[in-house]
Amino acid sequence: MQKDIEKSVHESLPKYLETLKELVRIPSISFDNFDQKYVTDSANAVKSLFEKAGFSNIQFLMPPSGRPTVYAESLTSEDKPTILLYAHHDVQPPMREKLWDTPPFEPTVKGDRLYGRGTADDKAGIITHLAAAEQIRALTGKNGPNLKFIIEGEEESGSAGFANILQEHAELLKCDAVIVADLGNFAKGTPSITTTLRGMSAVAVELRSTKAPLHSGSWSGPIPDPAQALCRMIAALTNDDGSIAIHGFEEGLVPPTPEELASYRSLGYTEKTFRSESGTLDCVELTAKEDDILVSLWRRPSIVVTAMEVGSRANAGNVLQDHAYARIGIRLAPGMDTDKCTQLLVNFLKARVPNGMECSMVVEDGANPFTTDTAHPFFVSMSNAMTEAYKSETKFIGCGASIPGAELFRKTFGNIPILLTGLEDPECAAHGENESLYLPDFERGILAETLFFAKIS
Repeated sequence: MQKDIEKSVHESLPKYLETLKELVRIPSISFDNFDQKYVTDSANAVKSLFEKAGFSNIQFLMPPSGRPTVYAESLTSEDKPTILLYAHHDVQPPMREKLWDTPPFEPTVKGDRLYGRGTADDKAGIITHLAAAEQIRALTGKNGPNLKFIIEGEEESGSAGFANILQEHAELLKCDAVIVADLGNFAKGTPSITTTLRGMSAVAVELRSTKAPLHSGSWSGPIPDPAQALCRMIAALTNDDGSIAIHGFEEGLVPPTPEELASYRSLGYTEKTFRSESGTLDCVELTAKEDDILVSLWRRPSIVVTAMEVGSRANAGNVLQDHAYARIGIRLAPGMDTDKCTQLLVNFLKARVPNGMECSMVVEDGANPFTTDTAHPFFVSMSNAMTEAYKSETKFIGCGASIPGAELFRKTFGNIPILLTGLEDPECAAHGENESLYLPDFERGILAETLFFAKIS
């Protein structure tokens, strides 16, 4: 059977690649300052794909934002397991378009990679699910598993309405397991299942000292500079070694088990590889030792200033600015509570506002960390399927990023298996310029999911 599946997937790959290109051409950016028409266009395109594939009960599940989530079914019989297949059709902004080698929304094949925004994150996940469903249905007909599809439309902007969708449609979405195709492999050609995710939150901070910008020669000195004041507040968040200085912030942190540490070490990850993949300058000293890099990425919290704004670089002059702004993001390791840690961050900053300056803060929606138990037979089946498809041993890894839907699935459906897979790799530049998909793993990913469906049928 495996040979037949391999042959069929390989022969069908050009069709799936062209379908992926059609989706990538739609600039479905789900942030409010972009035209949301394209998110709806993208949802309609996904809906059309399901209709052409002959799936049933195809519909939009609408969050408060109006960015459609697409639902579809391919059901067989009640005695077969039901798998819910998740991906998202919205994408990040293209960032600095001048740094793209090819137009971000014109998919372009160069060598063994397909370039374009959304190629790896996460429109390839949609096509992987669609292709595997078509393949298993052609192979087994009504003997395959029941499949339900949920393709979200606002994951990149925080999944603010996804909890509402799951709660409102819990009976429709009821399943025995979930496959979230929105992560990646540890390296090209290394099949990986992610077992832990960091949580996330962010706080926007603005300091204000005057009603308007002032001539720096006439007014600076008696009036505190909001830019320097905000920098001092931010600098106080961490110690010289990079550790977080907020008291009680790491309370509840669950360290990796000896088995998890052994698994991390088996990956053979080096500081040289990390520097190469991240683009860290040679002169920069890391805050983690080589043996500790993966633990730092996957199992410890971090604080990052993701944006700062004081005046304008293009129009800089001799001005004492009236205000300074920063967006401060936190990543939280398993065991930590997002709401608690976010409030600790807010309290810490408020206590350090200098000179009685006016300070306003806006807290964004967050997501808790996620862990899963790999003992369920579905994990064994998926691991074996991936090993067969990639012809390389499957690795269980962590991820420093966040997938809000993962924990929401658990809250909705209870302690069912939630398998985190995907087609990103360290070279794919997801969220950055020149995002790309490694095409050999695109084929292997489709093959692996098809083989998984065959194993559990």
